[in-house]
Amino acid sequence: MKKDKLISQFIQSSGLPKSAFNGYAKIDLTGNEEADIDGCKGIIEYSKDKITLDLGNCCASFCGDALEMQNFDDERTVIHGKFLSIEFS
Repeated sequence: MKKDKLISQFIQSSGLPKSAFNGYAKIDLTGNEEADIDGCKGIIEYSKDKITLDLGNCCASFCGDALEMQNFDDERTVIHGKFLSIEFS
């Protein structure tokens, strides 16, 4: 079994959110049209051309066209649209 799968199974069985196991958010990008974020702490700004998220240790701003959040909960946030830039502050 791969290390990532073992870690994922441990986190799921603990009942705690993934973000409790590290201080950093994880962002997976699919091209420039989808961002899958683990460990998001909150939404700072939300519009069709900019979504800014609190990642705990920094903020990430997704700028582009037709942006929308498909999911937001303790473990996973998904943003869809056409990303033109991603800025960290």
